[in-house]
Amino acid sequence: MNFIPFNTEQKILEPSVITVGSFDGVHLGHQALFEEMNLYAKKHNCKTVVITFNPHPQEVLQNKPDFFLINSFDQILQLLEKYHIDVVSVIPFSKEFSQKKPELFIKEDILTKINVKAIFMGPNHHFGKHREGDANTLTRLCKENNIELVITPEHKIDGVEVRSTLIRKYLTQKDWHYAEKLMGHNIYNR
Repeated sequence: MNFIPFNTEQKILEPSVITVGSFDGVHLGHQALFEEMNLYAKKHNCKTVVITFNPHPQEVLQNKPDFFLINSFDQILQLLEKYHIDVVSVIPFSKEFSQKKPELFIKEDILTKINVKAIFMGPNHHFGKHREGDANTLTRLCKENNIELVITPEHKIDGVEVRSTLIRKYLTQKDWHYAEKLMGHNIYNR
């Protein structure tokens, strides 16, 4: 796995399939998305690229007082390598960066640095200033730039959507078993 800081001039020239997110917990929903990316990448001879943030956006914006990290950033990187991601690019998240409009983030940051052939995202992913960017935003931008958009279905366990916020709830309740069931791997810090 290659690590490329996002704020450098280094570009990814190889055809790439990307996803963007925090990936805290690297849970079964994330893993399913990575698996789909890997299948696409093999079929289309692309690199898999994960664009993530450090620090986590909630640590900077402090919108939720009960927020805590499921995994440290180093643990997230270890898990991403386990799931065969070719390149991880890390955006240093700041309040200033959080004010970037979704369209500018895609056009100025992503498309100028990466040879994007496909973008993978979950159905509830939001991005950009005030979380204004969503599947509709990406559908339009991908169409304009001849990029395939793949929206992966919500991953469910026992009929429940697997999400980092739900895992945090189970960790707060010290329900290690169910938290690990949703994560698909052991909890690093109990």
